Amino acid sequence: MSEASSPAPSEPKKPAAQRSSSKKRVVTKKHAFWYHVCQGSLYVGLKLFFRIKYTNAKYVPRSGPTLLVANHQSFLDPPAVGCGYFRCTNYLARKTLFKFKPFGKLIDSVDAIPLETQGLGYQGIKETIRRLKNDEAVLIFPEGQRCYDGEIAPFTSGYASLAVKSNATIVPVAIAGAFEAFPRTQKFPSFFKPRVRVEYGEPLTPADYAGLSADEINEIVVQRITEMFERIRRRPKK
Repeated sequence: MSEASSPAPSEPKKPAAQRSSSKKRVVTKKHAFWYHVCQGSLYVGLKLFFRIKYTNAKYVPRSGPTLLVANHQSFLDPPAVGCGYFRCTNYLARKTLFKFKPFGKLIDSVDAIPLETQGLGYQGIKETIRRLKNDEAVLIFPEGQRCYDGEIAPFTSGYASLAVKSNATIVPVAIAGAFEAFPRTQKFPSFFKPRVRVEYGEPLTPADYAGLSADEINEIVVQRITEMFERIRRRPKK
C-alpha cells in the first residue's frame, strides 16, 4: 500500500529484523531438495576419496529438536557428520566464511548459521535456539576449533544450555580419521588415507538430562564421545 492510499496514520512499521524474527521459520520442499542434492554429492565424494564409514545412524531422530555434538578434527567434519543420515541439518559457520564466494553462497544456500568468532556470538546462539525450537537439527563442535593433534580437546558446556532451553535431544558423535585425511596444518586434503569413520551415540533425551547442570550434561556427552572415538580409531584402517 502506498502512502497516498493511506487515509489515516498507521502504526510505525517494525524493523525488518523484528518482522522476520516474529515469523515461524519454514523449511520448504525446494530447500530440502537442494539440501539433499548437496548431501548426496558430498556423500559420493566422501565415499570415493575418504572411504567414509558410518555406524549407528539410527540414533539420529527423524524429527524434533536435535543437537548433534561432535569432536572436531578437520574441515571434513561437517559434511562427514551430516551425510550419514537423511535429515536436513543446520551447521554453524564462522561469519568470515560467508565472505568467500562462491563458498559463502553455497553454505548460505543450505542455511548455515553465521557465528561471530569474537565476543559471545549472541546472534548465532539466538538463531541456533530458534531453529531447535522449530524442531530442526543443529550440528555443533564444542571444542570451538579443529584439533592440532588428532585428540579430543576440552569441550565447552554452552551447548548443553542450548539443549535445555530448546528441549532438544542431544546426539553424541565421534569422528576419527579426518585428522589424518585433512589436518589443519595442510592446505589440501590427502585422498585415500585410512578411512574416515563416524559413529553416532545413543541419544540423551530431555528426560535423561532433566535436573542436571550444563557441566554434568557435558560430562556425560564427552564420556560417550570419548568411548566411541577410542573404539572407532582402533578398528582396522584398511
